[in-house]
Amino acid sequence: MTCCADVRICSPNTVFSIREARLGLAADVGTLQRFPKLVGFGSRVRELCFTGEDFSSEDALNIGFVSRISKSESQLFEEANKIIAKIIANSPVAVTVTKSSLNYSRDHTVREGLDQVALTNSAALMSEDLVKSFMMTSGGGGAAEFAPLQPHSRL
Repeated sequence: MTCCADVRICSPNTVFSIREARLGLAADVGTLQRFPKLVGFGSRVRELCFTGEDFSSEDALNIGFVSRISKSESQLFEEANKIIAKIIANSPVAVTVTKSSLNYSRDHTVREGLDQVALTNSAALMSEDLVKSFMMTSGGGGAAEFAPLQPHSRL
């Protein structure tokens, strides 16, 4: 489940594992598919998957599985909330398109990724978010208030 998060942080005493090999089976809920895409297919990843051994917060940071370690367990949610505040201060359209482009580009060529982001950005230009973001970052308006995203069509 941790592999599904867009941003991962942990406390200093967090312990991770991909335990299934020790239980007599291969991980079958997406860990073996997602974990290497997040941190690479190198020797350490294979070792962790084959052995089922625990790995520490420092190990997770070193291989890129988490982006930061909080100073203490009690400060973990404070750290997470700081990251969340920075994300939600941005245009929801820009964040959504950025996430879509990152996910798409993971499995496609650079050219295909550039084409995809050009298409989605052309649609994003129809929102007021670009002007509001520019005003916010140029010091002309404080915090911007963005319209909520519309639900995806079910057609």
